[in-house]
Amino acid sequence: MKPRIFLHVGSPKTGTTFLQQVLWSQRPVARKQGLLLPMRSFDDHYLATLDVRGLAGKSNHPARAAGMWRRMVEQSLDWSGNVLISHELFAGASQEQARQAMAAFPDDAEVHVVLTARDLVRQIPAEWQEHVKHRSTETFPAFVKGLRRENPDAWFWKVQDYPSVLSRWGGHLPPERLHVVTVPPAGTDPSLLWARFAGLLDLDPSAFELGGSRSNTSLGYEQAELLRRVNAELGDRLPIPGPYPADVKTVFAQRVLAERRGTKFGLQGDDLDYARERGARMAEELKALGAHVVGDLADLVPPVTEEEPVDLQALVSDDKLLAESIAALAGLLDEHRARRTERDALRRRVAHAGHIVPAKTQVKQKLVGASERWPVLMGPRKAYVRTRDAVRSRRRG
Repeated sequence: MKPRIFLHVGSPKTGTTFLQQVLWSQRPVARKQGLLLPMRSFDDHYLATLDVRGLAGKSNHPARAAGMWRRMVEQSLDWSGNVLISHELFAGASQEQARQAMAAFPDDAEVHVVLTARDLVRQIPAEWQEHVKHRSTETFPAFVKGLRRENPDAWFWKVQDYPSVLSRWGGHLPPERLHVVTVPPAGTDPSLLWARFAGLLDLDPSAFELGGSRSNTSLGYEQAELLRRVNAELGDRLPIPGPYPADVKTVFAQRVLAERRGTKFGLQGDDLDYARERGARMAEELKALGAHVVGDLADLVPPVTEEEPVDLQALVSDDKLLAESIAALAGLLDEHRARRTERDALRRRVAHAGHIVPAKTQVKQKLVGASERWPVLMGPRKAYVRTRDAVRSRRRG
């Protein structure tokens, strides 16, 4: 049998982290049901996105990224069941980059393009947060104002214009090989999204545990604004690529700030109307492409709800942010203490291991002891020592 290759190309912030964690944490279960996750780890799929987008070979990216896409394609073609290649950053590929990537598959390969899609009412605030977690200093109002210009070259629309992403990657494929999995409405059990995605891949959703998998951590408005201001204060320090993801995003944002109970925020007024209208347009364009929809395109146009407007400016007053800053400093100190405790424990284990004589040394000691007891072995021992010393002398000379 030839494989059916499902290429999940995005988009970011559409439950991709949750879906990928379910599958990679239970890879043997997926494989037993006939699904291959190619290469060694999920990180290889990220490296493949670098390769596809022309970023492999850059000094700030792993050298192993070069050629990763070709290796992934080759391994996928060797499988006889379903294959899943999945990373949301494939969505950032240009038309030409996507074309070249798809050309790596032979003409008779059965390749399917999969897109997960969520309503813009949730996507826009989520993407702003993600930009801030990647060192952006742009305020939320400025971010919204900028994306409403709908510049197709802007990162937001490059990865969140669902019909465009699907056309870039699958425009040459028959409609039955284009799949859109919609993210269910807010408040829905995450298992529904998993059931939709798993069903597309011919997996039994109930065979997988969902409890240990999570989505990307969200921040309240106060915490996101504090991080944005820290980004501005950093200047050229802690760059990205570089130490920023580990030190700021992982520790400060996702371990310290995410623990704070901030204010949930979203679009309001005219911006909210725009997001619903733009989502409706995308739903119509996806329908026109004839793509197979798992879920409902109506999920991209959430109903209007009566909610009390939130005064975002009041949430980030100097007094509010001072309190958040003090709490964040305390959290960082606690995180530092926890890391120091882990480091000290590791040092003790290493020091203890240092008292254990390596196996090679143990063998050498036994041979020396044997030569002391049995004179017949002393001659070979002395010959070895003379040869060793002569070799060392020549090296020094």
